Amino acid sequence: VPADTYMVRIEGLRKSFGDLEVLRDVNLDVAPGEVVTIIGASGSGKSTLLRCINLLETPDAGHVWFQGSDLTADHVDVNRLREDIGMVFQGFNLFNNMDVLANCTLAPVTRKKMSKAEAEEVALGHLLMLHLYALRAVLQQYSLWF
Repeated sequence: VPADTYMVRIEGLRKSFGDLEVLRDVNLDVAPGEVVTIIGASGSGKSTLLRCINLLETPDAGHVWFQGSDLTADHVDVNRLREDIGMVFQGFNLFNNMDVLANCTLAPVTRKKMSKAEAEEVALGHLLMLHLYALRAVLQQYSLWF
């Protein structure tokens, strides 16, 4: 399947820090509009994987395609490609003078030139999904199912 069929395609990704192999032969396909959750124990490589997708870490081997462009190829304009990639760090910092919705709509409105109403609709949908996942996790801890 061609790489441009996917929003993100990863093949054979490897990343080590000294003798510690953090990512070993990672393969992942993410279709446009698909939502993917990366779950794992602390230190299992989740953040390293995300940092490799955005080239904040340079993979030791493998390929990362974003919208059909190989980010690991020579002479790639990484800054141009990063205009379409968003990342929230573990120690995320929201703008203190803005509420959660305003923080979530800032980039789509300023970078994507999305209308405020459209950005709010998308953000509220994502926030609702996160809320439902969190609620489900809490309920499962108490053996309640829905």
